[in-house]
Amino acid sequence: MKSQSHDAGFQKQFDFSLPRPRPFLANLPARIDTYEEGVSNFFRWRTGLDYYATIDQIVDFVINTKRQKIVDFLTDTGTFALRLAGRKAFHGKVHSFDSNVTLLERARQRAVHLGLQQIVEFRSCQEPTLPVPEHFAEGAVSIFDFHRHHPRQFLSEAFRILKPDGHLILAEMLEPKSLSNRLNWVWMKVQLRCVRKNPAEAQAAYCDTEEMIHLLFETGFRQVIIQGLKCRSSPHSGVFSLIAATK
Repeated sequence: MKSQSHDAGFQKQFDFSLPRPRPFLANLPARIDTYEEGVSNFFRWRTGLDYYATIDQIVDFVINTKRQKIVDFLTDTGTFALRLAGRKAFHGKVHSFDSNVTLLERARQRAVHLGLQQIVEFRSCQEPTLPVPEHFAEGAVSIFDFHRHHPRQFLSEAFRILKPDGHLILAEMLEPKSLSNRLNWVWMKVQLRCVRKNPAEAQAAYCDTEEMIHLLFETGFRQVIIQGLKCRSSPHSGVFSLIAATK
Protein backbone atom coordinates (compact mmCIF):
# COMPACT_ATOMS: atom_id res chain seq x y z
CA MET A 1 0.00 0.00 0.00
CA LYS A 2 1.58 3.26 -1.11
CA SER A 3 -0.57 5.83 0.61
CA GLN A 4 -2.84 6.06 3.55
CA SER A 5 -4.84 9.00 4.86
CA HIS A 6 -6.48 9.47 8.22
CA ASP A 7 -8.31 12.29 9.98
CA ALA A 8 -7.75 12.16 13.71
CA GLY A 9 -11.02 12.71 15.56
CA PHE A 10 -9.40 14.88 18.17
CA GLN A 11 -6.08 16.43 19.00
CA LYS A 12 -4.07 14.47 21.53
CA GLN A 13 -3.73 16.38 24.78
CA PHE A 14 -0.43 16.86 26.55
CA ASP A 15 0.49 18.12 29.98
CA PHE A 16 2.80 21.06 29.34
CA SER A 17 3.40 24.56 30.61
CA LEU A 18 3.84 27.73 28.58
CA PRO A 19 7.33 29.22 28.33
CA ARG A 20 8.51 31.13 31.39
CA PRO A 21 10.74 34.22 31.28
CA ARG A 22 14.31 33.21 30.49
CA PRO A 23 16.93 35.39 32.26
CA PHE A 24 19.73 33.77 30.25
CA LEU A 25 18.38 35.65 27.21
CA ALA A 26 18.89 39.02 28.86
CA ASN A 27 21.67 39.99 26.45
CA LEU A 28 19.45 39.41 23.40
CA PRO A 29 16.83 41.86 22.10
CA ALA A 30 13.81 42.04 24.40
CA ARG A 31 11.46 41.28 21.51
CA ILE A 32 12.89 37.79 20.98
CA ASP A 33 10.40 36.10 23.34
CA THR A 34 7.64 38.22 21.85
CA TYR A 35 8.61 36.62 18.55
CA GLU A 36 7.91 33.13 19.91
CA GLU A 37 4.57 34.28 21.25
CA GLY A 38 3.79 35.70 17.81
CA VAL A 39 4.69 32.40 16.13
CA SER A 40 2.43 30.52 18.54
CA ASN A 41 -0.48 32.91 17.97
CA PHE A 42 -0.09 32.82 14.18
CA PHE A 43 0.06 29.02 14.22
CA ARG A 44 -3.20 28.80 16.16
CA TRP A 45 -4.88 31.33 13.82
CA ARG A 46 -3.74 29.52 10.70
CA THR A 47 -4.21 25.88 11.77
CA GLY A 48 -6.70 25.97 14.66
CA LEU A 49 -4.23 23.97 16.79
CA ASP A 50 -2.11 24.76 19.81
CA TYR A 51 1.53 25.32 18.82
CA TYR A 52 3.20 23.55 21.75
CA ALA A 53 0.84 20.57 21.89
CA THR A 54 1.24 20.05 18.14
CA ILE A 55 5.03 20.19 18.41
CA ASP A 56 4.81 17.49 21.09
CA GLN A 57 2.75 15.30 18.76
CA ILE A 58 5.44 15.62 16.10
CA VAL A 59 8.14 14.83 18.66
CA ASP A 60 6.21 11.69 19.66
CA PHE A 61 6.03 10.60 16.02
CA VAL A 62 9.76 11.14 15.45
CA ILE A 63 10.63 9.16 18.57
CA ASN A 64 8.38 6.30 17.43
CA THR A 65 10.30 6.06 14.15
CA LYS A 66 13.39 5.15 16.24
CA ARG A 67 15.59 7.24 13.94
CA GLN A 68 18.54 8.76 15.79
CA LYS A 69 20.19 11.27 13.45
CA ILE A 70 17.58 13.96 12.80
CA VAL A 71 17.75 17.08 10.64
CA ASP A 72 15.42 19.94 11.55
CA PHE A 73 15.02 22.08 8.42
CA LEU A 74 14.08 25.25 10.30
CA THR A 75 15.20 26.17 13.82
CA ASP A 76 12.85 29.17 14.14
CA THR A 77 11.78 29.21 17.82
CA GLY A 78 13.93 26.12 18.56
CA THR A 79 10.94 24.49 20.21
CA PHE A 80 10.89 21.28 18.17
CA ALA A 81 14.64 20.61 18.31
CA LEU A 82 14.87 21.28 22.05
CA ARG A 83 11.77 19.27 22.98
CA LEU A 84 13.00 16.31 20.94
CA ALA A 85 16.51 16.57 22.41
CA GLY A 86 15.08 16.79 25.92
CA ARG A 87 13.05 13.57 25.71
CA LYS A 88 14.56 10.65 27.63
CA ALA A 89 13.24 8.28 24.97
CA PHE A 90 15.33 10.01 22.28
CA HIS A 91 18.87 8.61 22.09
CA GLY A 92 20.18 10.39 19.01
CA LYS A 93 21.28 13.86 17.90
CA VAL A 94 19.40 16.75 16.31
CA HIS A 95 20.96 19.01 13.68
CA SER A 96 18.85 22.16 13.33
CA PHE A 97 19.35 24.85 10.65
CA ASP A 98 18.30 28.45 10.11
CA SER A 99 19.50 31.52 8.22
CA ASN A 100 18.54 33.88 11.06
CA VAL A 101 21.62 34.28 13.28
CA THR A 102 19.64 35.87 16.13
CA LEU A 103 17.26 32.94 16.36
CA LEU A 104 20.19 30.50 16.19
CA GLU A 105 21.99 32.26 19.05
CA ARG A 106 18.80 32.26 21.09
CA ALA A 107 18.37 28.51 20.47
CA ARG A 108 21.99 27.80 21.43
CA GLN A 109 21.60 29.68 24.72
CA ARG A 110 18.42 27.77 25.49
CA ALA A 111 20.22 24.48 24.76
CA VAL A 112 23.01 25.39 27.19
CA HIS A 113 20.49 26.45 29.83
CA LEU A 114 18.70 23.09 29.46
CA GLY A 115 21.94 21.07 29.36
CA LEU A 116 21.18 19.80 25.84
CA GLN A 117 24.13 21.26 23.92
CA GLN A 118 25.63 17.80 23.36
CA ILE A 119 22.39 16.48 21.85
CA VAL A 120 21.28 19.33 19.60
CA GLU A 121 23.43 21.38 17.22
CA PHE A 122 22.20 24.66 15.75
CA ARG A 123 23.86 25.66 12.49
CA SER A 124 23.60 28.50 10.02
CA CYS A 125 22.64 27.79 6.43
CA GLN A 126 21.52 29.55 3.29
CA GLU A 127 18.67 28.01 1.34
CA PRO A 128 18.06 25.89 -0.57
CA THR A 129 20.99 23.54 0.14
CA LEU A 130 21.89 22.32 3.62
CA PRO A 131 25.61 22.10 4.46
CA VAL A 132 25.58 18.31 4.97
CA PRO A 133 26.64 15.42 2.70
CA GLU A 134 24.41 12.93 0.95
CA HIS A 135 22.85 10.21 3.13
CA PHE A 136 23.57 12.28 6.25
CA ALA A 137 20.34 11.85 8.21
CA GLU A 138 18.01 9.06 9.28
CA GLY A 139 15.13 11.49 9.65
CA ALA A 140 14.35 14.99 8.33
CA VAL A 141 11.63 17.21 9.76
CA SER A 142 9.96 20.33 8.38
CA ILE A 143 7.28 22.02 10.47
CA PHE A 144 4.97 24.53 8.78
CA ASP A 145 7.68 25.69 6.37
CA PHE A 146 7.25 23.63 3.20
CA HIS A 147 4.69 26.06 1.75
CA ARG A 148 7.35 28.81 1.57
CA HIS A 149 9.61 26.83 -0.78
CA HIS A 150 9.69 25.56 -4.32
CA PRO A 151 8.25 22.07 -3.62
CA ARG A 152 10.38 19.98 -6.01
CA GLN A 153 13.58 21.72 -4.98
CA PHE A 154 12.80 21.26 -1.29
CA LEU A 155 11.90 17.58 -1.66
CA SER A 156 14.98 16.86 -3.78
CA GLU A 157 17.20 18.29 -1.05
CA ALA A 158 15.40 16.25 1.61
CA PHE A 159 15.83 13.12 -0.51
CA ARG A 160 19.54 13.89 -0.97
CA ILE A 161 20.36 14.17 2.73
CA LEU A 162 18.37 11.10 3.83
CA LYS A 163 19.83 7.63 4.14
CA PRO A 164 18.03 4.73 2.44
CA ASP A 165 14.94 3.90 4.53
CA GLY A 166 15.15 7.37 6.10
CA HIS A 167 11.97 9.28 6.87
CA LEU A 168 10.91 12.74 5.75
CA ILE A 169 8.31 14.19 8.11
CA LEU A 170 6.38 17.22 6.92
CA ALA A 171 3.90 18.99 9.18
CA GLU A 172 1.96 21.20 6.83
CA MET A 173 -1.44 22.53 5.77
CA LEU A 174 -3.07 20.55 2.97
CA GLU A 175 -5.53 22.74 1.09
CA PRO A 176 -8.20 21.37 -1.28
CA LYS A 177 -8.33 22.98 -4.72
CA SER A 178 -12.09 23.56 -4.52
CA LEU A 179 -13.54 26.91 -5.58
CA SER A 180 -14.79 27.53 -2.04
CA ASN A 181 -11.33 27.04 -0.56
CA ARG A 182 -9.67 29.17 -3.23
CA LEU A 183 -12.04 32.05 -2.44
CA ASN A 184 -11.30 31.60 1.26
CA TRP A 185 -7.56 31.78 0.52
CA VAL A 186 -8.03 35.06 -1.39
CA TRP A 187 -9.67 36.54 1.71
CA MET A 188 -6.94 35.11 3.95
CA LYS A 189 -4.25 36.70 1.75
CA VAL A 190 -5.88 40.09 2.30
CA GLN A 191 -5.75 39.52 6.07
CA LEU A 192 -2.11 38.40 5.90
CA ARG A 193 -1.04 41.45 3.91
CA CYS A 194 -3.18 44.17 5.44
CA VAL A 195 -4.00 43.05 8.99
CA ARG A 196 -1.20 40.71 10.03
CA LYS A 197 1.48 42.48 7.97
CA ASN A 198 2.92 39.18 6.79
CA PRO A 199 3.38 39.45 3.00
CA ALA A 200 5.71 36.43 2.88
CA GLU A 201 2.93 34.14 4.14
CA ALA A 202 0.52 35.73 1.68
CA GLN A 203 2.76 34.36 -1.10
CA ALA A 204 2.55 30.80 0.25
CA ALA A 205 1.64 27.94 -2.09
CA TYR A 206 -0.12 24.96 -0.52
CA CYS A 207 -0.65 21.45 -1.92
CA ASP A 208 -3.74 19.33 -1.68
CA THR A 209 -3.44 15.70 -0.58
CA GLU A 210 -3.16 14.15 -4.04
CA GLU A 211 -0.66 16.76 -5.20
CA MET A 212 1.52 16.14 -2.15
CA ILE A 213 1.49 12.37 -2.69
CA HIS A 214 2.36 12.84 -6.38
CA LEU A 215 5.28 15.16 -5.57
CA LEU A 216 6.73 12.75 -3.02
CA PHE A 217 6.54 9.72 -5.31
CA GLU A 218 7.92 11.77 -8.20
CA THR A 219 10.92 12.70 -6.03
CA GLY A 220 11.63 9.02 -5.32
CA PHE A 221 10.00 8.37 -1.95
CA ARG A 222 8.43 4.91 -1.93
CA GLN A 223 5.79 5.12 0.80
CA VAL A 224 3.64 8.00 2.02
CA ILE A 225 1.35 8.16 5.05
CA ILE A 226 -0.80 11.23 5.78
CA GLN A 227 -2.65 11.91 9.02
CA GLY A 228 -4.76 14.98 9.66
CA LEU A 229 -4.14 16.45 13.11
CA LYS A 230 -7.59 17.99 13.22
CA CYS A 231 -10.99 17.15 11.74
CA ARG A 232 -11.92 19.15 8.65
CA SER A 233 -14.63 21.69 9.36
CA SER A 234 -15.93 21.00 5.82
CA PRO A 235 -14.83 19.04 2.71
CA HIS A 236 -13.53 22.35 1.31
CA SER A 237 -11.38 23.39 4.26
CA GLY A 238 -7.65 22.85 4.72
CA VAL A 239 -6.28 20.72 7.53
CA PHE A 240 -2.89 20.73 9.21
CA SER A 241 -1.43 17.27 8.59
CA LEU A 242 1.49 15.04 9.43
CA ILE A 243 3.01 13.63 6.24
CA ALA A 244 5.58 10.85 6.54
CA ALA A 245 7.50 9.67 3.48
CA THR A 246 10.05 6.83 3.39
CA LYS A 247 13.05 6.94 1.06
